Amino acid sequence: MLLGTALTLVPAGWALAQHAAITAEDLTEHVKVLSADAFEGRKPGTPGEQKTLDYITGQFRALGLEPAVGDSYLQRVPMVEFAGVSRSPLTVKGPGGAKSYDFVTQMVTVSRRPEPEQALTDSEVVFVGYGIVAPEYGWNDYAGLDVRGKTVVVLVNDPGFATQDPALFNGNAMTWYGRWPYKYEEAERQGAAGVLIVHETKAAGYPWTVVVNSWSVPKLDLVPPDGGKSRPVIQGWVQQDVAREMFSLAGQDFDALAKSAAQRGFKPVPLKLTASAAVTNKVRTFDSYNVVGKVTGSKRPDEVVLVGGHWDHLGRGPAMDGDDIYNGAMDNASGIAGLIEMAEAYVKGKRPERTIAFIAYTAEEQGLLGSEYYAMNPVFPPSRTVAGFNLDGLNPFGPMRDVVVTGAGKSELEDLLARWAADNGKVVKPEPFPERGGYYRSDHFPLAKIGIPTLSAGSGVDSVAHGEAWGRAQAEEFTRLRYHTPKDEWTPDMDLTGAVDDVRMVYDMSRSLTDGTAWPVWYKGAEFRAIREKSLKEGR
Repeated sequence: MLLGTALTLVPAGWALAQHAAITAEDLTEHVKVLSADAFEGRKPGTPGEQKTLDYITGQFRALGLEPAVGDSYLQRVPMVEFAGVSRSPLTVKGPGGAKSYDFVTQMVTVSRRPEPEQALTDSEVVFVGYGIVAPEYGWNDYAGLDVRGKTVVVLVNDPGFATQDPALFNGNAMTWYGRWPYKYEEAERQGAAGVLIVHETKAAGYPWTVVVNSWSVPKLDLVPPDGGKSRPVIQGWVQQDVAREMFSLAGQDFDALAKSAAQRGFKPVPLKLTASAAVTNKVRTFDSYNVVGKVTGSKRPDEVVLVGGHWDHLGRGPAMDGDDIYNGAMDNASGIAGLIEMAEAYVKGKRPERTIAFIAYTAEEQGLLGSEYYAMNPVFPPSRTVAGFNLDGLNPFGPMRDVVVTGAGKSELEDLLARWAADNGKVVKPEPFPERGGYYRSDHFPLAKIGIPTLSAGSGVDSVAHGEAWGRAQAEEFTRLRYHTPKDEWTPDMDLTGAVDDVRMVYDMSRSLTDGTAWPVWYKGAEFRAIREKSLKEGR
């Protein structure tokens, strides 16, 4: 293996010939189909899943992609669904009295345990700051604390964002410790009976409506070994004003404690409160599917480059203006459209020397479940997987001058991107919203956790036609008004010419790897470097 050797781009002449197979018109047609109302928001375990699987496998088959899961395109992903039939108010009691908070408007609660009836009853409440145990940062919000049977209140994001101190965690850029899945997982490891995350729009990276739309509908999970019995009884979110009122019932100042939680030396604070909440679930198990196709390499078929994106969205949910279908046009019908078009470019081009595989993951919106399952049950051995690329939310606002890496500073794939940008008149710029923790919110992350260098990059916000201020405004408006709502649907003014640039970029970079011999490495200091080195050593 040639680790960390020169990564070169494909010759421009024949790359341009294959680019002709990737057009805005074809991307648009795929997006229109996949985000149509007939697909009902593409939620796993619904009729919309079968329509989506039929469409993607039909496209793969028509292109001539080889099935990658034996003689099938489908990798089975066992899942369990927890549908909240009823939820009680969240009731909090303390020295200052008692308050009850309503579902949706003030809080959301779910239970991901197997029994239908789940309840917290007068559970002691403890404020554990950011709920982080991170030895590499010298940080432990649970130090000296036994939270078994108790309910923990945690802040979203991490101390680096709160302080804007570049020496604390990763400064303004969210780390994995700032993401909500980590906070629930850590609370589970600590034995907590309840977990309440305090929502704040800027720190979370999205408004309360996103929390409601994502958490008030049936939730999915991979089938855990114990069926979910080790999970907290109740998981949920509360509005920041609710947290302020709760703390005041305990005679505490929420804002003062939140500020102290971002400082080294913070100690958890028992709040002299009790919390009660109940959820009645309807529980069912079913099989969902990842879709995997490939073009086998001509010279090194056992060495694989992956390109992936998630096919799912949220299905049906709370109605907005009479519309309850969460179509997911940009998130992520656009990425699957790009995946299909890129596969076509490979099929029509010369055969790659290494195998190229295309994966449409299930249940990304439920917590990266499809890619997590793939990482635990890889179709291609991680030690023989050269690198990966992720297509999630392609640019619908036209061509941009800049390219942005989600979670920069990770691997040599970024060097390859820099060369591509220089050759194509683009500028690589810092991620415009690093505080949103995008690196830990999409399907490249589970692959990175098993050591595979994986890149998620795409158009920035500096519009060729309208300038940077306009492009930034479009991106912010999408997050504020359309992200995870029924408004993320195809419209005639969606301009996918910029998405074409994104797909062609990934095509060029992946071609550089499929037709080369180099193995990109993680940069020194990247959290996944040691895992990769171990994987490669054991896989030889």
